[in-house]
Amino acid sequence: MGSTGIYIRINKKLLEEFTKTAQLYGMSRSEAIRKSMEMFIQSSRRGRKKTMTSEMRGIAKSKLSLRELEEAYLVSK
Repeated sequence: MGSTGIYIRINKKLLEEFTKTAQLYGMSRSEAIRKSMEMFIQSSRRGRKKTMTSEMRGIAKSKLSLRELEEAYLVSK
């Protein structure tokens, strides 16, 4: 199967944090994005209405938005 590129617009701060997080796990941004996409698809196929992060949201306080937490969670798996 061939590869194709995509273009997305993203907040600079979010991209910086994403890059740092990917590097912590020894991944390139492209690898982390691919993994995130795969996990998103798998989660959707299971029909999960709530993600682990949204379930945990009421337990722990965070300065990050739910979206930022989701992205960090996806990268960490």
